[in-house]
Amino acid sequence: MASQRFPFYQPIIETATGRIAGYEALARTTEPGGKIVSAGDSFTDQLVPILERIEWDRSIRRQTMEQLHLLPPNTFISINISPEWIQHLDTLDALPTLEMVEEAGVDPARVIIEITESEGDLHLLEQLVNRYRELGMQVALDDFGNGYSQLDRIAVLKPDYVKLNIQHLREGAGAGRGVSLVQQLSMIASRLGCKVMCKGVETEDDFFLALSCQAVCTQGFLFSPAQQNMLDPESTVEKASELLNYYRDMATELVARNHWRAEKAKGELLGLREVLRTTPSDEELIQFVPSEHFLRFYICDLSGNQVSPNFENSDRGWIINEAPKGSNWSWRPYFFELLGASDLHSRVVFSAPYQDIHSGKQAQTAVMFIDEQRILLADMLDTQKANETLSGFSAMPASWVPGLET
Repeated sequence: MASQRFPFYQPIIETATGRIAGYEALARTTEPGGKIVSAGDSFTDQLVPILERIEWDRSIRRQTMEQLHLLPPNTFISINISPEWIQHLDTLDALPTLEMVEEAGVDPARVIIEITESEGDLHLLEQLVNRYRELGMQVALDDFGNGYSQLDRIAVLKPDYVKLNIQHLREGAGAGRGVSLVQQLSMIASRLGCKVMCKGVETEDDFFLALSCQAVCTQGFLFSPAQQNMLDPESTVEKASELLNYYRDMATELVARNHWRAEKAKGELLGLREVLRTTPSDEELIQFVPSEHFLRFYICDLSGNQVSPNFENSDRGWIINEAPKGSNWSWRPYFFELLGASDLHSRVVFSAPYQDIHSGKQAQTAVMFIDEQRILLADMLDTQKANETLSGFSAMPASWVPGLET
């Protein structure tokens, strides 16, 4: 039975060079009509006794190791290990995969162990990972953000890599949120010290999303499906280079627009600041004709206490909302970024982009001094219709603070 399953190899592309950095061994089987298909589902088929499934899995690993003499120089092999198998090990001192690597004479540093998505004893899994690391192997956490692959596993296992399945995450998050979910998960992984790989890269947009996630490697049908033989590491360089150039051009164009929009926003904020300096009452402020970019604005003192109502933009002009008055916003990052600036009285600081909970639209908050005692906070809509994947480039990030004339 085990011989009916065999490994195919899908290339994993290094972002920085466009070369194939390694290959993931994926199980395949042949249908009665001769078509080669994925055998992945058979390893989780609960109708098959687990010991039989474990033997299938070990057969794939064994066949992979027997072919590692064909592994191109300076590349790695990635193999999958299910946490479900751990409880059936007799001992952690003699692990089948370690024995296979030793028998094959392969440098363990060229082997990445992918911990797949399934439930398992986390303490035993940690011991298993430590044994792999003792021999110099690296560890990847597969399908981060799906099922069991959650933050507790990153904290305990400290994987070298985290793999995000772009297709699954897009579908699971629903329309309009898939991109943000993938990007946020990649940010979490990076901050926890893991390198990000993106798999399920089937289209150019998927590849650009992976780049926006700072993925060090990508994997998917865009470059190649799993193949019986390992592709030449240089075979993907030209295509990857073309895509990187296109991505760079798109991002550069959006950043240029970003600077133009920031200058436009600066002019609108200066106009509002002048009105606030010369208008003594809230009632008179509603005569100010709002720009379409203004969602709402309000005023705080130097301690972050809101001393004015919200002035909320609507089709009927400004609407005064007294409810938020008295709130303290000093804990927002953009607030103390303004206070910490060396030229704080001639600066505007933009928050990171966010989805406004009231309108559901993309927005940013701009913060600037009105005078020695008051600070203006304005929530401004992002009206630019940018490529969703590159939306971060179309925003006015907090790290870019254009100077203001006093």
